[in-house]
Formats: sequence, structure tokens, C-alpha cells
Amino acid sequence: EYGVALDNFVKGCSDMLITNSKGQILTGKRVVHPQPDWWFVGGRMMPGESPGASCSRLLKRELSLTIAPERFRPLCFNSMVWGMREQEPKTNGTCDLNIVLTVQFSDEEVAQVVLDPKEYADSKWVAPSEILDNAYHPALQCSVRALLSSQKMMDLRKLVESGANDAQVAAVAKQLVSAAAEPQLGISNYRVRNEQLAYDGQVLVSKW
Repeated sequence: EYGVALDNFVKGCSDMLITNSKGQILTGKRVVHPQPDWWFVGGRMMPGESPGASCSRLLKRELSLTIAPERFRPLCFNSMVWGMREQEPKTNGTCDLNIVLTVQFSDEEVAQVVLDPKEYADSKWVAPSEILDNAYHPALQCSVRALLSSQKMMDLRKLVESGANDAQVAAVAKQLVSAAAEPQLGISNYRVRNEQLAYDGQVLVSKW
């Protein structure tokens, strides 16, 4: 029945860019479709949930951590059409709208992370530049740019509120514009590859 439902609606997901005190981002090596590669921590939203409440529930399930919903901060969204899915018939694919939020873990919370082995084969903390400059899914890269833009906007607001001079404000404003660069459209150099699932998928990036 869920497979029939997926054939007829766009699924809402809440996905997270989780950072640590060093500014690194947690990525998980997923073992299931539709993205069996490095990806966000997150998943499907349930009816009646706010994005923050959904993230809180998913972190408990996927990382064994209890994080209050109010700690999450919204960043952006991505619309995605996948060629495969975990539910039969798998080749029907699925359509997702993911709302991306961010939260910073304390060092103690980082040490307590326990991955759900049914979802992830591995995880790693990486610098934002690692994701932007290497072979990662364009939706993940776009969300990292949104995170950096959000951070620069907060820096800019603090400067203005503190009465910084025009030169200081202009310098951070330029950094904000640079962080918010548009994604490259068309066929991506990144491919979704997973040997265990015998899957190799192309990624097309469009603006709308």
C-alpha cells in the first residue's frame, strides 16, 4: 500500500545539516535507496509534525540522540525526483520535497552518536569545503551553500547591530554573495554509485 501511495504523491522529508564545534558537517553513508551514498541524516515527515519535531524524532531513531525540536533552524528546501526507491516496485522511483534544517551538536553529543545500521554503513565529519569541492550530491552541496549563507547573514546582522563601519559590513556582504552562488545546472559530474546494490545513477540539476 505504501508503494501505491508513493506512486501518487510527493513525500515530505526533513533532513539535517548537523555541525560540530569545529564547523564540520556530519554525513552518513546510506545503504538503502533512493540515495545509497553520502547524504543527510533525516527522512520522512509524519502527518501533523513540524519540521523540527520530525528532525527530533529522526535523530532519536537514526543516531540514538534526544535533541529538542526548538534547537533546529531552517535553511532551505530541495525538490528531488529519484529513479529508485526501497519499496516495491523499486524502479518506480519516488518524488521528495526535503526541508533542510541545521543544528549544532555539543562535543558530548558528538561522542554519543550511534548510527542505525539499517540505514547507514558509515559516517564522517567533513568541512563544508570538502562537500562543495568534491563528488557529493548536488542537493547536499546546495544545502551546504545555504548553511554558509545563513552563517554569513548572521555575521552581517551582528556587524550592523554593533555599529561596524561600512568597510567591515561590505566585506562580509561580499562573502555572503559568494557563499550564495547558484548551482551548476544540467547533468552533474556526480553519480550515485553503490556496488552492493549494483546501482549507478545519473543526476540532473534544474532550477525549477
